[in-house]
Amino acid sequence: MNVRLVQRLKALFLDWLLISAYLVLLAVCATAVYSVLFDGVPEMTVLQAQLVAALTSVVPVIIIFSVMESSTERASWGKRRVGLEVKYNGSPIRGSIIRNVLKFLPWQLGHMSTIHGIYTGFDTPFAIICLTLSVFLTAGYVLMVSIRRDGRHLPDLLAGSRVTRIES
Repeated sequence: MNVRLVQRLKALFLDWLLISAYLVLLAVCATAVYSVLFDGVPEMTVLQAQLVAALTSVVPVIIIFSVMESSTERASWGKRRVGLEVKYNGSPIRGSIIRNVLKFLPWQLGHMSTIHGIYTGFDTPFAIICLTLSVFLTAGYVLMVSIRRDGRHLPDLLAGSRVTRIES
């Protein structure tokens, strides 16, 4: 396994820990709010559940990672810990937004598939298409980082970015 891939996987794991901590905090806060204000989790339509999931988990994570990767450090929390940074050909703000929307798109598609499946069945075309896209995008991203000489995946290519070692 090449060094760049190992570093990126370590950074991915550390970022996953950060996201997991956020999700645990979100679950605790949501439980408290639902208990106090609603006397339990309110019933929601599929659209409401989709919006709650997207607006409380995926969108904030995209914003947080976009801010971190467009800051002067140009790195997520995990990337900083393993000595990586993101370099952009153009605007770091624009590039980091594009990069992170695409990077977290498989996660959102997974949410959409699961929520739709819970409400209407996992064998519906929408649930199957979202799940399939989620899995193939994720696998494609990892495969691209693994086999491309420059280690760039689709979000990097479309954002005009590349992940490199921090230059001292």
